[in-house]
Parts: sequence; structure tokens; C-alpha cells
Amino acid sequence: MSTDDTQRMIRSRLPVWRRLGWRLTAMVLLLTALGILVSGLLQYRAQERWLRESLGSLLLNIARTGALLVDGDLHEQVVRVGRSDTPEYQALRDRLLLIQKTNQLGDAVYTLSNIEGEMAKFAVISNGLAPVGLHYRLARETQPVLRRVLIEGKAGYTGIYTNDDGTWITAFAPIRNRAEQTVGALDVDFRADVYLAQLQAVRRRLYLHSLVAALLALGAGVLISRQITRPIGALVAAAQRVVEGDLITPVQVKTRDEIGLLGNVFHLMVDRLHASHRSMVDVLERALESREGKPGSLARLARASLALADTLELDPAQREALELGALLHDIGEIRTPEAVLHKRGPLTPEERDLVHGHPQAGVEILEPVPLLTPALDVVGGHHERWDGAGYPQGLKAEEIPLPARIFAVVDALDAMTHDRPYRPARPLEEALEALKKEAGRQFDPRVVEAALATPAERWTELLNPG
Repeated sequence: MSTDDTQRMIRSRLPVWRRLGWRLTAMVLLLTALGILVSGLLQYRAQERWLRESLGSLLLNIARTGALLVDGDLHEQVVRVGRSDTPEYQALRDRLLLIQKTNQLGDAVYTLSNIEGEMAKFAVISNGLAPVGLHYRLARETQPVLRRVLIEGKAGYTGIYTNDDGTWITAFAPIRNRAEQTVGALDVDFRADVYLAQLQAVRRRLYLHSLVAALLALGAGVLISRQITRPIGALVAAAQRVVEGDLITPVQVKTRDEIGLLGNVFHLMVDRLHASHRSMVDVLERALESREGKPGSLARLARASLALADTLELDPAQREALELGALLHDIGEIRTPEAVLHKRGPLTPEERDLVHGHPQAGVEILEPVPLLTPALDVVGGHHERWDGAGYPQGLKAEEIPLPARIFAVVDALDAMTHDRPYRPARPLEEALEALKKEAGRQFDPRVVEAALATPAERWTELLNPG
């Protein structure tokens, strides 16, 4: 019997389900189907979350823009008079109707006043169907958002919620008068019934397909799936770090296959994103320094802050936040008049309030830009004090982010050792002694201890480069 005949005989004795070729083919097909469905589920959830956030952001932008069109003083007058047949009411209603038509909203746009607990009063409504002062019961999901709008003056939007009239998502924006007081809230609603019904149908089909695929693949590819999901998990973790603003930590996928190639491409993409990010920061840095007339001052602060951080065990994300925050810490001062910033004499209470508002202004400027959000800890917290007497939030001790505590020490040391419009520079030894006296009051004692442990020659090099 020839060798070929022998091999044919052996193959013919094996059932189909025991042949290695068929088993490998079936396993690949099953794992591929499962991978596609799992990927579809993840993409569905990401798409669902993205659609919800996009819809909320869209309504939020409409509300913010619309609130700018509403005259707060005129709105106060309409609420005070309490009539819907006045020229003032008609003027505001026309504005709301313009907002509704321009944005192709199916439901009326309206303003609310006298908001107390779960009750509010209609002020102006674009369709004119609700008279001024008509009581309106607020949905439970809208109440915390409205409280933030009224107390903090910040626009916001709800999640998807249901009441007697249907399923909604709502955005609110504060209406301010000339004194910058919040006198009402602009309400923009969107019906989410159809949107949710479509998502639920997709979810049911996807769950059914996923269950079928999971049953087929159960026990067939556990080891292989682990080999596949491990590098994918590394990519997901890397993507999460990027979302959180960490563009420094390298993407490490060690497999020598397509997933490894994807990891390398992702690493290059993040690297290029980081380069673009740094370019943007450099542009902002130059713009801020040109306004202050102090080229190199921000880079000097960043270098000195990172040098002090070397002794305090910061992780890469915190170091990135510290450096970025040092470069952009005073970006909120672009909202402060230059006459106030460069005033040589003492500030009036009003001027002092303007200056004290620049950390919060900086947060508001940077917050919409995801790649710049790591700087918010320093931008918003560099004038907080260890004893809680700082501003704008009055944080104390460990409540203050560590990068902000480090930068506060460096910023104070830099300010004391350089000339200011209201005083000359102080010697380094005197400035270090001032830091020591403020340890435990203005500054974190541990950070001050690290600063005092740094040789004076090193401080001289850091604070007076070149």
C-alpha cells in the first residue's frame, strides 16, 4: 500500500469534528463571530454614550447662546409686572421664538423664575401658551441642574428622564442682568422617545446576537481569547489615559501581530497628538508672555516646579498637570483689565475681586478643551492656602491638588525674587525664610521642606536661567 493510500485511510477513519483542520477553522470562525459581536457591543455602548453626551452638549450650546440673547433686566421687568400682553414680554418672546426656529426645535423654549425646591414659575414661553407666573412642577432630574444654574451661574444639562409628558433631555442656562446676577433660567427641551426606542431595539438585537455567539464560542477559545483581549486591554487602558490627558505614558503592546501593529500605530498617533498639544501650549504660552511682557517667565516657572516635584514622587500624569498648569496658571487674567493688573498702588475692593476671580476664569476658559484639562488643578488651585483662607474655593490641606500646592510654593518664591510693579525683588535667602514662616499656613509644610532642602545655588539657577 502506498503512503498516499495510508494517509487517505487514516483521514477517513477520523470523524469530521476531530479533524484538526476543521477544528481550527471552526474555532477561528466562532472566535471571529464572538469578537465581532463583543466589539459591536462595546461600540454600541460607546456610541450610545457619545450620542447622549453629544445631544446634551448640543442643547447646552443652544441654551448658552440663547441666554445671551435674553435681556436679564428686561426679563426681571416682565416677571415683576406679571403680564403677557406687554411690549417687553413680546420682545422676549420673539427672542425665544427665534431661538426655537433657528435651532429647529419641536418644543417651546421658555424661561423660568422664582425657582424654589420642586416648583418654579413660567416667565416667558416662545409659544405664548403659559402666562407669566404660572406654577410649574419641576421633574426630579432637573432640580439639581437648576440649583447649580442659579447658585453657581453655570449652564448644565440633565440625563434622559421621563415625566407625564414623555421622555426628555433638558439643558438650562442662566439669564443674567447687568449686575451679572442670575435672574432666571432658560430652558431648552428635546423629546428623546424615538431616540430611546431605536436604541432599545438595537440593544435587544445586539444582546440576542451576543448570547448566541457566546454560547457557540463557550469553551472553544478561552485561552486564545485571553491572548487577544490582553493586548486589547492594554490599548483600552492607554486610550483611557489619553482621555484623561496623559499623553506621556508610552503605549506598550508586546504582541507581534496585527494588534501589536495597532498598538504601535496608536503610540505614534498619541505621540503626534502630544506634539500638536505641546505646540498649542507653546502658542498660548507665547501669547500670555507677550501680554505680560516677560518672555521666558512661564517656562522658568514650569522648570522650577518640575525640579521641586522631583523630590516629591509625582506620577507622570501629575508631572504633566504641573508643567501644563505652570505654563497656563494665569490664563484667566485675560479677563482682568490691564490697568488693574499693572496698578502700582493698592487695589480697591472691586479691583481685588476682579483679580481674585482669575483662577475660576482660567478654569472656565480651559475646561471645554479636553487636552488642556490636566492644567485645571493648578489653574484653579494655585491661590488656595493650606489653612483654607485662599481663593476661589477656600480649599485646605490635602483638599488642594498636590500639583497646585507645589506650584504655589514655586510661584511665591519666583514672585518674591523678581521685581514687581508694587515692590522690588527680595534676596533669595529672605524669600526662602518667608516660605518657612508660611509653612502650615499658606503652604504645604512638606512642599516647603522640599524647597528648603534644595540648595540655594540650584534655586538661583532655576529662577534666573541663562
